[in-house]
Amino acid sequence: MLMCTTLNCNTLEMDTSFTLSNSPSPVKKSGNSQRAFELAGELYSLVQQWFLLITTGRNIINNILQLKTKLWENPGNAADLSELQFQCDQLGSAVSELEVLPKLMEKIQDQYKALEKLGELQKKIGSNITSDSTPLMFLTWPNSKFVLVVTAIKDAFNEELQLKKCIAENVAHCQQKQMLDLHKIAWVHQVYVTSATKLQLESLLVETGQR
Repeated sequence: MLMCTTLNCNTLEMDTSFTLSNSPSPVKKSGNSQRAFELAGELYSLVQQWFLLITTGRNIINNILQLKTKLWENPGNAADLSELQFQCDQLGSAVSELEVLPKLMEKIQDQYKALEKLGELQKKIGSNITSDSTPLMFLTWPNSKFVLVVTAIKDAFNEELQLKKCIAENVAHCQQKQMLDLHKIAWVHQVYVTSATKLQLESLLVETGQR
């Protein structure tokens, strides 16, 4: 039995269980922390885009299911065949848009790595050269934790992308309603984007003052 493991199990619309705060961060942001703050907001935006595309894909698969049901009852209907091809192309386009998002997440990951290295360099050349640790950008996280968290989030969405690509490639070839229903469920219920992924993103937003 497939379990609901999306960031928001009650809806496939853009996740509103957490939002960015308009309040100023309690931490006075330097150059490094300001960039880390901005990157967290960019990552949040990419996650929201992902869920909008998942909703779009779900609606397209519903359309494909309806069209295939009609074609099973009335094979060879040219209008339905044409519309089916269009819907399959639309699903492919949605997957192409999904493909972009983990790549953009990886760029955010790389920028956090750069901030970590910059923090280490600043420690070596700055007044804290005798300190055992690099100064924190915010409240509690060492710079290395930003990299670990963003990497875990990016990896989760990248794994989920591979599953979505497989579903999109196979959905047009399903010859039974039960198989189409299974593909729809697999599209909606995300195996790799778990509640832990949500917690990681929420923690990042809290640490950077986005919440």
